[in-house]
Amino acid sequence: MSQLHTALGVVGIGLTLRNAFQQAGGWYSRPLGSLITAQPSTSFAAACALSQTRSLARPANTVGFDPWSFFDYRKFIYPDVYDPNEALLCNRYKTHGSVVEQYVPPKPFSHWNPLLDPELDRRTKYFNFRLYTSFVCYRSLWGFSKSDLQTRILTAYKSVNMALASGDMRYAEPYVTESMLLRLTGEVSRRGRAARVEWRIVSEPQPQDIQLVSGAVVQNPLKQGRLHFVQWTARVPSRQVVAVYDARGNLIAGDPNKELDVVDYWVFERPIIKALMVPRPGPQGADWRLLDRLQT
Repeated sequence: MSQLHTALGVVGIGLTLRNAFQQAGGWYSRPLGSLITAQPSTSFAAACALSQTRSLARPANTVGFDPWSFFDYRKFIYPDVYDPNEALLCNRYKTHGSVVEQYVPPKPFSHWNPLLDPELDRRTKYFNFRLYTSFVCYRSLWGFSKSDLQTRILTAYKSVNMALASGDMRYAEPYVTESMLLRLTGEVSRRGRAARVEWRIVSEPQPQDIQLVSGAVVQNPLKQGRLHFVQWTARVPSRQVVAVYDARGNLIAGDPNKELDVVDYWVFERPIIKALMVPRPGPQGADWRLLDRLQT
C-alpha cells in the first residue's frame, strides 16, 4: 500500500505542476521590454485603454488568477503615461507657478553668541531644505546627478542672458517656464526695439562654481497623486560686461570697458513623480527650467 500511495502522490504532483505551468503561461505574458528599456506610449488614450488591451492579449486557455492584472510595471515606472489619474495631473500642471521659498543670502553674525543669533537659524533652515530636497531628488528622479543639474543651470544662464541681449527668445525657450518666457519677452518689449544691448561673459563660471543654496519640494495645486515640483535656488557668480545703447548709438547704461562681478540667484524647477523607493524617469518631457530670478 505504501508503494501505491507513493505512486499516486507522484502522479498527483505531476498533474498539479502541469496545471501550474499552463496557468503560468498567462501570468508571464507581461508587456514587452524591461524595467529600463520599456518605451512608454505618449498617448493618453493608450493609457486609459491599457486594461482592455492586456485582457485581449491574454491567451484564450488561460484560467485562474492573473497577478499582472494587479501589478503592471509600466504603470509603476511610468505613472504619468499609464496611470490615467497621474497622466491627467501631469498634463494639466507643468509648473507650480511661484517660488515656494524666497532665499535670503547669508549675513555676518551680529550677536556675540552665534547660538543666539537669528542668522544661525536661517542658515540651519536652508541646510535642512537642501538635505531634504537632495534626498527627494535622488530617491525619485531616475539618474539624478548634482553635476548634471549644475551643467544645465550654467547652460540656461548663458542662453537666457543671450536671449535678453539679442531680443531673440529662441535662445531661452528650452530653459525657462512658460510664465518666465512671457516675463522675458515683456522685458525686451519695454526696452524697445531700437535699443541695442552688448553683453558678454568675461570670466565664465564652471559647473562646480554654481552653488545650490536652497531647495524645496511642493505638491501639485490639487494636493492629489504623486505629482510634485522640486525647486532649487542656484547661486551663479560671473564676471560680465554690459552696455546698453539707444537708437542713435549713444551709451545710456553700463560700460563696455568695465568688468562687473555679478552674483545672480536663479530658481529652477522640475516636476517629478515622487517615489518612496524606486526612482522614475517621468514626467515625460520634464526638465529643469528657470522659474524666477530673485532680487537680492
